[in-house]
Amino acid sequence: MSGGRYRPRAVASFAVKFLGCKVSQADAMQARQAMLAAGHTETGEADADLHVVNTCCITSEAEAKSRQAVRRSLKTAHEVLVAGCAVNLNPRQFAELDARVKPFVGTADEVAAEIGGCADLEHDVLVRQPAAQASRTRGFIKVQDGCDCWCAYCIIPTVRGGARSRPASGVLEEARRRAEQGQPEMVLTGISVGDYRDPERGLELGELMSAVAQVPGVERVRLSSVEVIHVKDSLIRALVAEPKVCPHLHIPMQSGDDAVLTAMGRHYSAGEYLDHVRAVRAAVPQLNVTTDVIVGFPTEDEAAFERTLQTVQDAGISRIHTFSYSARPGTAAEGLGDRIPPPEKKRRSQALRGLSEVRSRRHRHAKLGRRERVLVDKTADRQCSGYTADYTRCYLPAGAAPRGTLVDVECLELFADGIRGRAILQV
Repeated sequence: MSGGRYRPRAVASFAVKFLGCKVSQADAMQARQAMLAAGHTETGEADADLHVVNTCCITSEAEAKSRQAVRRSLKTAHEVLVAGCAVNLNPRQFAELDARVKPFVGTADEVAAEIGGCADLEHDVLVRQPAAQASRTRGFIKVQDGCDCWCAYCIIPTVRGGARSRPASGVLEEARRRAEQGQPEMVLTGISVGDYRDPERGLELGELMSAVAQVPGVERVRLSSVEVIHVKDSLIRALVAEPKVCPHLHIPMQSGDDAVLTAMGRHYSAGEYLDHVRAVRAAVPQLNVTTDVIVGFPTEDEAAFERTLQTVQDAGISRIHTFSYSARPGTAAEGLGDRIPPPEKKRRSQALRGLSEVRSRRHRHAKLGRRERVLVDKTADRQCSGYTADYTRCYLPAGAAPRGTLVDVECLELFADGIRGRAILQV
């Protein structure tokens, strides 16, 4: 922690921003709620006395971007409160930026309590429930934190700790509040969300998703990401039996080569990844699977990379999020060095992104002429847009539907990163 409860000198205006994953976003919103509960006023970044920045350290680039975000905040803010993974890893790198920067080390619950001074830390472990963001259509609910996997390249268990789950009662209560405030879609998120096990009743992740789907006002439930080893029978049952559980899974692959997966400390082979994906597809034919891939891991030669390209195709992946490997101090892979030259990492990244575009177009093209249900989450003068249940972006003419509305759409043509359609009027 920072060495004592933080108290701004007076009621202050503040702004919150985050870097990194959806868990970082949820943590930032928890800090936001603590500031609101303490009587401060949220405003735009340019006008805020205080900035709250939740940082990321998944890569060295993410750390650098976190420091850049703090420097930008220092241009206008009187004080910058900094928390999150990069602060837990190395608070000094932020404290040394400026005397106005105050790092907060600890879990999101501890940080929120210290910033807001409004919780009993002794009894506050994954129980606090951030307020719904009424301006958004999609609510990110953190149901789990920490990780026990200890992948060779990953620093997150060091900065987040071991896997732990939030009681289902708190999750359901937060879903109720969010639905009441106009958020029809709930996204359950966590560092290792598939590890979820309700400490009160023993519910698994799929059972929790089905329970959230029963909350009045909830129209959709989806996951941010899930490891392939955590695609359990209960999750498949929820996808099959509950129409509100969205048929989209983001299942990180990281590599399609067995030797690289072993060196990474992943807990499956390429064949096991394919078997799991095929099993869930057999049960849920409309399932859309997206993935993460790391290129340039020290033991990845050209043949290993080619096997990754083939595994992506064999798994029927529709979109690939590509990351270039960078050694993280304190990880098991640090001793392997950083053997792949940057130009080669760039080439492999471009090849994967090209494959991703081909596979994305194929996935979207199959929707043309079909009817999809779209949740509108963006509106503008020229067009509005939203996501289908399987997480495909759909663009509509301006005024087709208000933000937060579920609308039936006829898919007409490929457009930008999604499809263009027209709303179908109900009679």
